[in-house]
Amino acid sequence: MSNPHLESHVFVSIYSDAVELKSESEKAGRPIFKDIPHIRITIPGDTNNIIERKLSEQDKQKYPQAWAEFQRGESSGFTGTPLEQWPQITRSQVKESKYFECHTVEQLAGLTDAHCQKMGMGFRELREKAKAYLGVAESTAAATAQALENERLRQEMAELRAMIAGKNEIEAEKKPGRQRKETAET
Repeated sequence: MSNPHLESHVFVSIYSDAVELKSESEKAGRPIFKDIPHIRITIPGDTNNIIERKLSEQDKQKYPQAWAEFQRGESSGFTGTPLEQWPQITRSQVKESKYFECHTVEQLAGLTDAHCQKMGMGFRELREKAKAYLGVAESTAAATAQALENERLRQEMAELRAMIAGKNEIEAEKKPGRQRKETAET
């Protein structure tokens, strides 16, 4: 039931929060707390629509990447290209985007028209630029991967050639040559 497309268009943070266990607190006569996983779902572009609640089994299936990061003890970060690393956006636009919980080019590309309108002038155009940027990156990804693989294979071949050349030199030195006949001058 996992939908990686969905997970890339929202910011999901899973964290532990101390929750008081009322019945156990009453029995012990003091507050008893237990760390329980919680989830925070933020929709980029909409600061009024932040969901924060106890983590459910459905959340684990719906957001497997965030759940895996939580289990590994990694801090939840944003997955994608940070807006700061994208040359087509100004610093002020980055700050405005972050106010609206939009932190990556991928999140910006996934904004709805309504969210772009809330964010202000110029964000529809930025969204289209982000879509175009991601489209170009996706189309060149295969070519880039192929070029890297070709370079790796070239290096491997050069190393093998060097090994073979070294081995041939060693064998040539080890082979006993025919001894020359000495001729005596009389």
